[in-house]
Amino acid sequence: MKWISSPILGACLHGGRAHLVAVETLLGRGLSRTIVVGMADAATRESRERLPAAMASCGFAFPRGKILFNLSPAQLPKGGLPLDLALAVGVMMEQGQVPRPKRPILFLAELNLEGRLLRPARGLLLAALEASQAHGSTLITASSAAREASMAPGIQVIGFDDLGQVASYLQSGATPDLAVLPLDDSQQDPGAPALPLRLDDVRGQESARRALVVAAAGRHSLLLQGPPGTGKSMLARRLPTLLPPLDADQALELAKIEALLGPLGRLPSTPPFRAPHATSSAQSVLGGGRPLRPGEISRAHGGVLFLDELPEFGRPVLESLRQPLEERFISIQRAQEEARFPADALLLATRNPCPCGFHTHPRVPCRCSDTKLRAYWGRTSGPLLDRFDLFVEMGPVSPERLQQPASAPHDEKIHAELQVAREVQAARQQQGHYKVSSEANFEQLKETGLESKAQAALQLAAERMELSGRGLLRTLRVARTLADLSGLTTISRAEVLQALEWRQPILDLVAATTASPTQRPTVPRPKQRSMPAPSYLPIRES
Repeated sequence: MKWISSPILGACLHGGRAHLVAVETLLGRGLSRTIVVGMADAATRESRERLPAAMASCGFAFPRGKILFNLSPAQLPKGGLPLDLALAVGVMMEQGQVPRPKRPILFLAELNLEGRLLRPARGLLLAALEASQAHGSTLITASSAAREASMAPGIQVIGFDDLGQVASYLQSGATPDLAVLPLDDSQQDPGAPALPLRLDDVRGQESARRALVVAAAGRHSLLLQGPPGTGKSMLARRLPTLLPPLDADQALELAKIEALLGPLGRLPSTPPFRAPHATSSAQSVLGGGRPLRPGEISRAHGGVLFLDELPEFGRPVLESLRQPLEERFISIQRAQEEARFPADALLLATRNPCPCGFHTHPRVPCRCSDTKLRAYWGRTSGPLLDRFDLFVEMGPVSPERLQQPASAPHDEKIHAELQVAREVQAARQQQGHYKVSSEANFEQLKETGLESKAQAALQLAAERMELSGRGLLRTLRVARTLADLSGLTTISRAEVLQALEWRQPILDLVAATTASPTQRPTVPRPKQRSMPAPSYLPIRES
């Protein structure tokens, strides 16, 4: 018997990331049997039955006698990625049908009974990235998968159609013409809409439109409430158009998340918009399963997580969102596996004011009893509501207004204003400070500029409104974003008052969730203009 210390690499998925696996082969005499050791999963063990047929179809003899495959490290569970091609090459190399590679090569493809290479179901990009960081080696995979693997920088990717072509490459060292090499990123994203969505499509709702711009500029969480048909979902689906395109690092990070769920066609270029249904389980929203997979909050990383009809989601789902929304990542732990996924998503939610939907309608009466109202508002806890930076109460728009021209400001002016804010944020980041205000703490916000009148107004509001520390910080963050949109380096009193206008209704909602059984909870009536400043503060100058 002859032992081969093999440079043949495979890969597996564990803990939400890829791990390289060394594939070692031992041929010996005895009864014909194939043994795979090293905690292989069922799919890998079943490859023992596929390999003889696949190799015979390509003109290679499968050896008789005892065959032992060792997958190292032995303590790591092997699963998630196919090892068929790596095992086949190991056998061929041991038999002398192909030479021993001079450098490590990562083989990632499944084999069918005809010896054709099939694309891995998921995780290929993660394995390519791991190989490029660890060895800078070559990756051989199916032709249909070469495009995805080429997204990883610093690794040579070669795609083949069948096992015979892989053997020819190993024997000659020359890449055949049919090998698929680099990407063509010029192709249009198939998921992109045919026509871009515009805020000009929304008539009226000036306060909600303004809040949407502020949310996009500072990545602030936003809650829209109003009767049915007021345009809540319509506005929500236009938020991604206000966000900047993903840079190279963001695109690769998001692609790594998506690679855990299925094959990729190209690197994403636009911020994601994830809208899970209200019946979604905690596992689908937060992540989990076996093996561990990212949930909707991670798939919305760098983009928007949209929860339509917030109270209809399960209480465990909503309460579990509180920690990842603060920490911008989510840790999932199971008995034999744990993973940490990024979860920096902008939370956007909508809700009706009551079960029938007309509690705040100016003309249609509400048909809900006090008991139903209390139960409905109790579905969303105060601590979760306190994590929203912005709240807008939306009302119906008249038929006459719906037929009028688009509301000002128009999309072109909004995008110009957002560009001003991004330039201010970029300059602040170059000075060693935070970029967007949702990332800043109290001291950082004060260091980058806060007028004395603004600080006095904020202090007075904190005392009269009984703002929590979180509420005070979030109000100041919104004021900072408003200053960025105006191109200002310091926060003035006007920005603080505007931020308080969006904060007061959140406190009213929190109070409504804790109202005593003898009180009928109330929420503000909708207004077709910006909500006034709190009564204990003078109205800001126009």
